[in-house]
Amino acid sequence: MKNSWTVGELAGEPDRREGGDLAVAVHRCEPGAFERLIDRFEQPLFGYAHGILQNAFDAQEVVQDAMMRAHKALTRQYDEARCAALALRPWLFKTVRNLCLNKRRSKRSSLEQPLETFDDGRIGPFVSLEGSDLERKEEIELLRRAMALLPVDARELIVLRFMEEMSYAEIAKTVGQSEAALRGKVFRSLKLLRDALEKPATQKGVAYAM
Repeated sequence: MKNSWTVGELAGEPDRREGGDLAVAVHRCEPGAFERLIDRFEQPLFGYAHGILQNAFDAQEVVQDAMMRAHKALTRQYDEARCAALALRPWLFKTVRNLCLNKRRSKRSSLEQPLETFDDGRIGPFVSLEGSDLERKEEIELLRRAMALLPVDARELIVLRFMEEMSYAEIAKTVGQSEAALRGKVFRSLKLLRDALEKPATQKGVAYAM
């Protein structure tokens, strides 16, 4: 079920179908199989990469690299049994995640405060479902700006859990952390987003010190 603030406008609807059959089709080089993989995953992967990198060009470059790596792995490196058992969605997201983190390191991005340092005890809905189209667009833009102010790990978890609607098991496979740890981090991420949305600086598009 969608949350009251989820952003269909910000990211494509997730495809919940299992990916093993598609991975096998790509492995067998069936006509159109890799094109179907791109059609299914390119948009959500781009949204995820952009959430981490905050740069459309870099996000596009990362997704293209990830797709080439996926094609190589599925067609030349993995056997059919491995492809059939593959959790395709979190595998692709994990590939994009690693490429994003490598790109951030290569640009010597400044360190951000870890998510564990934030805990203001507040949580709640962010964007109302009611109102005119103009009001909704303004709310979506406000949400975009607030997301840009968050630490990268908070942005990442919000995208995965609430925009891509991944289960905690899928997120755990993507980021390499336990489900128990992730639940607490997702909760703190939501509180951070709530705080960012309430900051006057967010409304002006000016970043504030985290």
